Amino acid sequence: MRHYELVLLVHPDQSEQVPEMINRYQETVKKSDGVIHRTEDIGRMPLAYTIEDMHKAHYVLMNIESNEGVIAELESLFKFNDSIMRHLIVKMKKAETGDSKLFELNNKKDDSKKAKDRPAVEKKETKSESDTPVSDAKEEEQVDEEIKKETQEEAVDTENQTETTEEDKVEEETDEKKEG
Repeated sequence: MRHYELVLLVHPDQSEQVPEMINRYQETVKKSDGVIHRTEDIGRMPLAYTIEDMHKAHYVLMNIESNEGVIAELESLFKFNDSIMRHLIVKMKKAETGDSKLFELNNKKDDSKKAKDRPAVEKKETKSESDTPVSDAKEEEQVDEEIKKETQEEAVDTENQTETTEEDKVEEETDEKKEG
């Protein structure tokens, strides 16, 4: 059995059907004793160039281990499925199991809140390695308080920004009235 990487570009209007399609293709691989190493539903992203007058597509990435007969069957399924705009099947030397760069880049936008919380979690993990459990609880409380303060400061900053924009609008309106 060989390792393969499959990339599918699905029509953006058919995005709701992507999980069903992925399940269908995974079942095809599993029926022939194949192994699925990674499946990533990356989501809608802009295309480098327009395909069929579309500027976006739904990206799906799969890494599988199977025989050539399954690959031929999958390729025919891809060709005759109207919702798949493009597909690519590449032989790989080894199985890829970690997140792809495309998946990481696309999901950083969605995980911006998680990224803010990660340093606090890392601090907790490093501090939990110390020998004194009483001080760990105090340090965790301090970290939690710091996080609360940061979120409160961010909320105040956003409120101040909205207030200044409202003040700017009022000033612009009065300037226009004076000029007019």
